[in-house]
Amino acid sequence: MDFFKKTLSQVNTQDNTLYDFIYDLFFFAELQESEDDIRNGRVCTLEE
Repeated sequence: MDFFKKTLSQVNTQDNTLYDFIYDLFFFAELQESEDDIRNGRVCTLEE
């Protein structure tokens, strides 16, 4: 995952490019991972 983050941060952004597709794919994968973490109780609360 760190490789994707580093690579995506170095690419020049343009509309309707492969970069946009990869970025959206990465975003939704991270969103799904966050939802799974919440379901499985792997989150920190404000009290912690």
